[in-house]
Amino acid sequence: METIDEETGEIIEHRAADGGQRYPAASTLSDLILMLKDGQFNADSCEPLREFATKLEAVGIDTGKKAKGKITLTIEVDYDHDREFSVLTPSLAFKLPVEKHGATVAWFTSDGRMSPNKPNQGNLFGTIREINTEARVVRG
Repeated sequence: METIDEETGEIIEHRAADGGQRYPAASTLSDLILMLKDGQFNADSCEPLREFATKLEAVGIDTGKKAKGKITLTIEVDYDHDREFSVLTPSLAFKLPVEKHGATVAWFTSDGRMSPNKPNQGNLFGTIREINTEARVVRG
């Protein structure tokens, strides 16, 4: 059975020629994601999403801190003017926090290098020194 949109005159078919149901037009982002590759993109995203969640939780537990990740969904849309359709190409990227190894203070020198020493300031100590943590008691 067909329905005709009274405003546009468009014929809206609910069934395909073989009697199967037609996929409705996407009106929400969820609809669009389910439409991509006939639902296969959404299904294929389940395991990577689960792996991301597991790894992010592990980072939080291991560091004892908040763990911040990022999920990026990109849908390239290539519209073909001559044939009046678009090709949608989805991709999904997961970014886990980068392990940080502490900070180092550095200054820029006039010739474009980085230095742990502040330029134009003298040093009280050399860059390599031995630190002894052994305590000694001197008895006299």
